[in-house]
Amino acid sequence: MPALTNNIENRVRKLPKPSNATQGLQPLFEAVSNAMFALEDRLAMDVARGRIDIRVTNLSSPDSIEIVVADGGIGLDAKRYGAFCEIDTDFKQARGGKGVGRLFWLDAFSSIQVESTYQEAGAVRRRVFDFVLNNLEQVVSRHEGVPAAGGDQGTIIKFTGLRTKEYSDHFPRRSDTFLRYFSAHFIADFLVGGGPRLFVDLDGDLTEYPKAVSDLTVGEPLNATFEHKEFGTLTIVGFTCQAEASTGLEGHHQLHLQANGRTVETRKVDNLLGIENLERDGQADLVFHGCVSGEYLDLRVNEGRTAFNLTEKTLKDVSRACMEIVKDRLLPDQVAKFAKERRDSYVDFVERYPTFGFDTDETQLNRVPFHAKAAEDFASGLIKYQIRREESRQNALQEMIEALDLETIPVNLEASIESAAKEIQTSEQLALAQHVVRRKLALELLDKLIKRIRARDGKEDDHHLERTLHAFICPMGVIGDDSAELKSRAHDLWVVDERLAFTRAFSSDKRLDAVLSDGGSADRPDLLVWDLAYGLGVTEVDNPESVDVSEPLRSMMIVEFKKPGRTTYAKAEDNIELQITKYLSQLKGGQIEAFDRTRVRVADDCIFHCYVVADICGDLEQQLSNWATTSNGQGRVRPLNNAYRGQIEVLQWRDLINDAWMRNRATLTAAGLNRNRPTTLKSKIDSQPPGDDGDED
Repeated sequence: MPALTNNIENRVRKLPKPSNATQGLQPLFEAVSNAMFALEDRLAMDVARGRIDIRVTNLSSPDSIEIVVADGGIGLDAKRYGAFCEIDTDFKQARGGKGVGRLFWLDAFSSIQVESTYQEAGAVRRRVFDFVLNNLEQVVSRHEGVPAAGGDQGTIIKFTGLRTKEYSDHFPRRSDTFLRYFSAHFIADFLVGGGPRLFVDLDGDLTEYPKAVSDLTVGEPLNATFEHKEFGTLTIVGFTCQAEASTGLEGHHQLHLQANGRTVETRKVDNLLGIENLERDGQADLVFHGCVSGEYLDLRVNEGRTAFNLTEKTLKDVSRACMEIVKDRLLPDQVAKFAKERRDSYVDFVERYPTFGFDTDETQLNRVPFHAKAAEDFASGLIKYQIRREESRQNALQEMIEALDLETIPVNLEASIESAAKEIQTSEQLALAQHVVRRKLALELLDKLIKRIRARDGKEDDHHLERTLHAFICPMGVIGDDSAELKSRAHDLWVVDERLAFTRAFSSDKRLDAVLSDGGSADRPDLLVWDLAYGLGVTEVDNPESVDVSEPLRSMMIVEFKKPGRTTYAKAEDNIELQITKYLSQLKGGQIEAFDRTRVRVADDCIFHCYVVADICGDLEQQLSNWATTSNGQGRVRPLNNAYRGQIEVLQWRDLINDAWMRNRATLTAAGLNRNRPTTLKSKIDSQPPGDDGDED
């Protein structure tokens, strides 16, 4: 009867080709694993005294590279030689072997020579053959069953030259790269220990395993076995290691998924563990390595044992399940410490960004990934819940509005409206708190900047800091209603007067001849405001951002900033009253030209509110000695007489900041805001799943 024949060349051609360094080294990994099995077969429980030597020469030259793998194992006796010659053999099935590992040798290397000594009938014999990619004859014998000189058993395999471009492109050419990937592949074996010693010689540089890895472990292994409803019984052996143990691997913490005692896939689990660096036995900056095994994984590995026959989602689920056990059983104390630090970070985050505090701390923390500890992590994890909450509230309000149009009012409408009103109030409180926090930071910065200017009086950067102070309160060299200048609208004029918070009709450090439609000098008032939302100017009812030009401006504000700590005002032009009236003489009866060429008249009887912000000390204290004091006794004030209406008030920098602080605190108190965020807000978002930890990376 005809029999099926193997087309070895086509079989090898169909093998998966390497796309990275790990896969490029897979044929070598197969040879090393076979050497480990050979030592186990010969030495059994005493395998730890076994030895494997790996010698690599010409590593940087793919065409002439030579790799020799030598072991003192059981050798290729008749049974094992027969299995070697059988494609897809089941000889190592109990160990997870698929019988195809040596086919990867044929795919990768140009020349393969095998020399093996073994016991047969009480004598040590030797066989030598070439292993070639050929449909007619793959095993070309040189010596078969001849007596061996000496009594040592074992196998030596010599690989020469990389055969294909795929392997030459992805096989490491540097010693450090080779060792990183070699260590990463066998790290689980080296960590668990109990195996043979491996000596890797790379062009004369020798590295010993598992010593190179085991020396990096700190403390005893951590063990846990658990049952999972989908994945069955899984065992985790965990190790805390020095950071070097993760060299060559992506991330710090690793989970090594094994099948039949071999690592098939290593996954980064930094985010699943959460903790950046571990501590143990007085050592810090440690990493975690966990080796996971179980029948579920053993039965789902591909024939080359290079990947699992599982979806990415399933592998993520396995990793998540294992890391929950790691956190609960293997590293509970460190996880508890991290959880407290995480909660404290969240509290700080909500104090800085109150709008995210729309539910209890516990609820919010459960909605974000466990590794979240920074502000951006919390914000990105909670923003979708914030949006859902706002959408839910908007929909509920719309439903109530529509209900009021019905002939029959729903019986629960009153309760619904009351609940909606409470949610609106809470939402507005959180938004107001965000506003207050932002202003608090601005005031802290402004206060420190003023102190720095005083401390550096006369230094090289003194003028630069003074301009920085002005620019912080209001950008310099702009006209606020010029749409071409985007920076014009960004200012903190609320520090000077709350009514200026949203104004854009101002000029800052601009020449008067650039502000007035006709005339004007090169003088530059620090700040000139001519349109305020709350009574200092006239605005269109239908368009409050524009000025009603049918009526002249009857109220304007001028602000001058004097350098904090300045004591010298000796020149004639340093006289504050003269400086202000010089500005007024040009403004009164004139016209201000907006960016769209609209001319706004300034009334003859316009009231000018003039402020000078300065430290009243030195020459200025003497200059203002005959002025009236303000109500707090710290500032000075003088009415404008004769041709001008209004007054000039000199404010101390300290009073300006204190007043802004008081207004900010008053806003916080009046709104009833505190750190006790609502616990009764319930909406459709509660039915959403908790924050996804994301994939392992």
